Amino acid sequence: MSPSGHGAPADSPESAPEFDPAKHVSPAIAHELNNILAIVQGYADRLLLKYANEPALAAELKSITDAARRAAVIIRDNTPQILKQPATPIPREEPEPSMA
Repeated sequence: MSPSGHGAPADSPESAPEFDPAKHVSPAIAHELNNILAIVQGYADRLLLKYANEPALAAELKSITDAARRAAVIIRDNTPQILKQPATPIPREEPEPSMA
């Protein structure tokens, strides 16, 4: 039972605040993801130019560049919201020392 005597116990999963990934993504991580997406998009764009005359491969490469662009837009559009929210650390479980 909760401290007030109503509902779920204070330490139960039902009483835990809902996990919001946006509160856990830092602008630095968003920046690094955009760097990776730019590299993927750049290579796919170059390969698309090189293999434009191969329809099956060109279609796959176009899908890659489109996905990288969409992901970059999502990150860019959501970064201001990320900046406004306080980051809360994600608790890490430390591995137990092994008895070697």
